[in-house]
Amino acid sequence: MMTFIDVLLVATAAAVVVAMFALLWRERSSRRSAAVAVASGLVLAAWAAASAVLARRGAFIQVGHQVPPVGIALAVTLAFLAAVLMLSPTLRGLLSNQKNIIRLNVWRLVGAVFLLLMQQGQMPALWAWPSGVGDILIGLAAFPVARRLDEPGGINRAIVFNLLGLADLVVAIGLGMMTSLGPTNVFHTTPSSQMATRYPLALVPTFLVPLAIMLHVLSLWQLHRASSRQASFAAA
Repeated sequence: MMTFIDVLLVATAAAVVVAMFALLWRERSSRRSAAVAVASGLVLAAWAAASAVLARRGAFIQVGHQVPPVGIALAVTLAFLAAVLMLSPTLRGLLSNQKNIIRLNVWRLVGAVFLLLMQQGQMPALWAWPSGVGDILIGLAAFPVARRLDEPGGINRAIVFNLLGLADLVVAIGLGMMTSLGPTNVFHTTPSSQMATRYPLALVPTFLVPLAIMLHVLSLWQLHRASSRQASFAAA
């Protein structure tokens, strides 16, 4: 029987897939970009579904001192996303609306689940506090930062927002590895962060986190270019 947390996490992953496709579809400007939007939406849906199925089968659970399966999944998906974005200028164009990209981070409000699990004694405070609070703050800031993007200093605020969002994810990944079982364990907490490798929480590190990382990186790159153009115009 699915719990409230199960439903919330699965619904969040599904909502992100729908929101990403809606964003891509809205930005289409030709038959080719429409095809790329549809293909990207299908890949996202298949990726989320595959992560859910593998998590339900226990594929991400740490066993002994093997290389962490979640770490492998994270590295593989990041490499795949980076390659796709580098090779597809059409996809980068579809993801060029910075306001929408920033707003997508509202899903990070789900970080409240980490604090709830900590209170229930299912996740270590060392991981849950920084990860949960950091995600909540990023989620709360997403819409205000996007709304003020066109105001003076808006680009700089968006750059800081992305850097903080990226730092929060890096800290969450690092602490998750250091409080988990296996070769990366540094802090022997009770409980460990083993629950993050089980369904449905495994959807966060295997689907939501790598997607968020790549969107932060892409946004930073595009914002930096926009800031450079503004500086050039000002100098001229």
